[in-house]
Amino acid sequence: MTRLIRKLSRVLRLRLRRRHFVWSAAVGIVLAVGYNATLPLLVSTSGVRATMERTLDSWSGGKSRINGEPEIRFWPELLLTLPSTTIESIGPDPRPLAEIGRITASFNPLTALLGDPTLEDISLVDPVITIERRADGTTNWQTPHWLAPPEAPARETPFGDIAIVNGRLRVLDRTAGGNDVDIAGISGTIKWPSFAERLSAQLSARLRGEEVAWAIVCEEPLALFARRNASLKTSITSAPLTFSFEGVGNLSSVPFASGHLQMSATSLATLVQWYQGTSTETLPSGGLSIDTRVTTGEKTLKLDDLAFTMGGASATGVLDIALQDGKAPSVEGTLAFDRIDLNGVPVAALTPLGRDDRLWRLVETFVDAWHTDIRLSSQEILAGPLHLTDVAAGVLIDGKRASLDIGDSNYANGSLSGRAVLSDQGLEHGGRLQARLKDADFAAVLGSFGLAGPIPAGGGILSIDIGTERAVWAAGPGDFSGNLSFSLANGSIAGFDAHAFADLVRKGEFFSLSQANDASFDFQSANIKASFANGTARLDQADFVGPSGQISVAGVIPYRNGSLALAGTLETEAPSGNQPVLFFVGGSWPNAVISPLSVLVAPK
Repeated sequence: MTRLIRKLSRVLRLRLRRRHFVWSAAVGIVLAVGYNATLPLLVSTSGVRATMERTLDSWSGGKSRINGEPEIRFWPELLLTLPSTTIESIGPDPRPLAEIGRITASFNPLTALLGDPTLEDISLVDPVITIERRADGTTNWQTPHWLAPPEAPARETPFGDIAIVNGRLRVLDRTAGGNDVDIAGISGTIKWPSFAERLSAQLSARLRGEEVAWAIVCEEPLALFARRNASLKTSITSAPLTFSFEGVGNLSSVPFASGHLQMSATSLATLVQWYQGTSTETLPSGGLSIDTRVTTGEKTLKLDDLAFTMGGASATGVLDIALQDGKAPSVEGTLAFDRIDLNGVPVAALTPLGRDDRLWRLVETFVDAWHTDIRLSSQEILAGPLHLTDVAAGVLIDGKRASLDIGDSNYANGSLSGRAVLSDQGLEHGGRLQARLKDADFAAVLGSFGLAGPIPAGGGILSIDIGTERAVWAAGPGDFSGNLSFSLANGSIAGFDAHAFADLVRKGEFFSLSQANDASFDFQSANIKASFANGTARLDQADFVGPSGQISVAGVIPYRNGSLALAGTLETEAPSGNQPVLFFVGGSWPNAVISPLSVLVAPK
């Protein structure tokens, strides 16, 4: 009997629980149906529409207009969808500020029932923002009301969280020389809970075929927008270029920034291709990086603790950039390089792609308009056969005149100084090179330039002064003119046996210079002077005076084809007498052919 009572009790409890669950579910369904049935009747679409228009007006400082009727979805969450929206500037001549394809936002039902809905999680879909800079420098955007007083009113509509989907930014620059900008595919979020809190934004876009991400964090956004100093961090990230800044800045008519700046590009060629929109093979391999502390003034830019790398060259130093009223803008400072390898720069890099090439126009503008005075130093410089060490130099650009001065450097165990000057008529009109090399290993120097055969060696001075009126990238050997002087003391000519040479001349037969190369000719002094023009070098003087004799040579060397046309005399101390022998040098160097002068003037 007891078991029966217990069993009946359990069955009764289960039935009561099931009835309670069914009633609870039924009540929930009735409440949900009632919620969806009655809430649309209580929430005014015109109210949320007006709220959104006030929000947009507060943000932009303009006048917004929502076209069409809003739609409200109540399940599974309250969601407001507004059709196309336009925002225009306020004034007698309204200008378009933005066009938004669609706006969505969530809102609190209680605030909506009270007639003042609070919109949250706003998304702007397909917005097109237009910034127009007029010829007088003003823009179509006006200062919004919440920025009118510097302290910022606390009751204005806060931004909250805003999502941007497939946006577009159009910058129309009507000023002289201005360039329009059109950036599409902008997406991301802007978070600004209240005017007193941090502003952060993360946006991305596709620019010239590359995905570009931009991020900014500002602790005092109202101060920043009110053109006062504010701490901020910002960065741009893309495959061709990365950039970051952390410090203090403002957005006044003369922007100010002071902080740590970093910029890098893994490939200069890729960066230029992205900038120009066309590929180029004229730049050296390698990338670019800048790490510095930057400070801007009203018309100045100062780069302190600068660490700079481009291609295979790295430098540290300081640069000051100044814009001066009535004067050319200037760049001054010092750069200390560890190594500069100009052999990695292809010759094509010196050739402009055309008059419309952006980089070329930038170089021309810099040379024509800027004043530059930069002191350079480098532990090592490689340029063709030149290998310079401990270089101290200076770059000076003033108007159309540009020069590179090497105050001192070590080359081939000697001291090299010189100057390269571009024509003041522009980069396409050539320039001039002056150089002076003292107490170097001249045999090694001449050998490095491909001169073989008997060449002089000794202590002395080599001076050269050459120039061209053609662009360097278009000039050939025949386009240079100038002169050369070379003086040596207590040296020798290796591979030249003066006595054997004289004996061969006296025999009256043609012979090769290589037949008299079993000894060296020692000299006490040597003086060489030559001039260059129209592809020909004129050897005006080449005198070598030594204890065993004296040799003098003069003539022309058409170096376009490497031929020789020289006449000379040789005096030696010989048992048969010291009458000078006369000879002619033809052929090409170092395979010169010697002709006794008697053979040429007195045929047998």
